[in-house]
Amino acid sequence: MKIKLVVLAFIGLLFSSFKSEQKRMDTVLEVTSFNLKTTASEQEFNKLDAEVQNNFTSKQPGFIRRQSGVDENGKYVVIVYWKSLTDAKASMDKFMKDPSVATYAGMIEGSTMKMSRFTISDEFTAHNSTFTEVMTFNTKKETDITAFNKINKKVETGFTNKQKGFLQRITGSNEVGEQVVVVYWDTKKNPDAVLADFMNAPYCQKFYGNDGSIQYRYDPIPVTTIFKKRKINQER
Repeated sequence: MKIKLVVLAFIGLLFSSFKSEQKRMDTVLEVTSFNLKTTASEQEFNKLDAEVQNNFTSKQPGFIRRQSGVDENGKYVVIVYWKSLTDAKASMDKFMKDPSVATYAGMIEGSTMKMSRFTISDEFTAHNSTFTEVMTFNTKKETDITAFNKINKKVETGFTNKQKGFLQRITGSNEVGEQVVVVYWDTKKNPDAVLADFMNAPYCQKFYGNDGSIQYRYDPIPVTTIFKKRKINQER
């Protein structure tokens, strides 16, 4: 009996470890930013954005979730989580040729569009977020990536996750060395309240000692249907 219990316990540990490894499996985060053409209607675009999410993107193989928003300057950001890079590329190839999204794509000012994909190991958990900060950047050529990763983690554990309203911080990188940081908050007022403190924190200053950083801070698109649909489409 004792031997059986030991064996069962061992099997249980293996199963638990396997599940843990599954949760840590790398996925892909696709970040696209752009401005609308001056002739485009924001209201119409927001409506089409919801349709693209529900009728196209969420139907593609490997889709996990999609989030979209716009900042105070009118720059749109679309974040899509994919199971693999192959899935992400296949979806974009199909998107560019699919007539059902032509009107939506035609409202985007092509010269302002920037798209990057990153490998991440964090599993999305911030389902109640209503405000998100997204930052993509390149580190300096002489940067020690191991040291940078330690500082990057310290920013989270030493500052960000201690702040009121913080929900989750997701980080990643890609094959060309570009980095991404996505921070999910409950509301906009909480990150606004600690922004000055963040910039003055010693390890945060080290973190920002990188070239070419671009930060987007955006609210969800102000269309009720998108918020309702997003909650469905974001689920695995």
